Amino acid sequence: MNLKIRTYFFFLYSLVSLDLFAQNEAITEPQLMYRKRLQVGMNLNSTGLGGINFKYGWHKTGKINNMLDFELARIRHSKETRIYGNSDNPRQYTPGRLNMAFFLRTGYGQNISITERPYKNAASLHFNYSVGISTAILKPIYLDVRKIITDPIRGTYNIVESERYDPAVQTDPQSILGNSSFTDGLGELSFTPGVYGRASLDVEWGQYPDEFYSLEAGVCVDYFSKPLPLMAFVPYDQYFVSLFLQFTFGFNK
Repeated sequence: MNLKIRTYFFFLYSLVSLDLFAQNEAITEPQLMYRKRLQVGMNLNSTGLGGINFKYGWHKTGKINNMLDFELARIRHSKETRIYGNSDNPRQYTPGRLNMAFFLRTGYGQNISITERPYKNAASLHFNYSVGISTAILKPIYLDVRKIITDPIRGTYNIVESERYDPAVQTDPQSILGNSSFTDGLGELSFTPGVYGRASLDVEWGQYPDEFYSLEAGVCVDYFSKPLPLMAFVPYDQYFVSLFLQFTFGFNK
């Protein structure tokens, strides 16, 4: 697990510890049979920058909720290494990167309670799983490149052009200023269908039974119908395995 996930985990662990060591009072309010469960979370993963997750669930038994799972995650290739371009105000770019990748996951799963939380500020443990469709959204990479123009009237001067990265074209690294605007290439998105499966454990806590926070950790596997062209000069990957850590706010209805 990389440094950013360890740092995120330490921060959230500290937050949970402060909450759990607070005075625990029994939940004396009448307990209702909640039929719906809504969750919104943000996560970090070992193969990218993280993502945003939304879950909608409905009651099945006293310990099981069926869940619809939606997530948009940013994924990076393991060979990506960012460097700075050559300019007075340098911007980063990744040599050899062909496409920026996002995974849109939509699936079905269950949230299974292992322990309950009968006290205010107490914690409960849950097992989660989901399977479904994973769609890879690829945006081609554009770079700002400085070019020297020779004109019989104006003489020699420099211009900056946004160009789609092409590994077959030998571009002088000294002429690359950095990544172009994110909007460059949005009209050339490509989509690759696949499937995913995810399993995790989460610790849930909160003062009241109808509102809660949770810290979730697990593993996710994505497999696509064809290899994804993320980086040049290396084999394309068709499946991706990532660890994730997610902080969630939710409520029961």
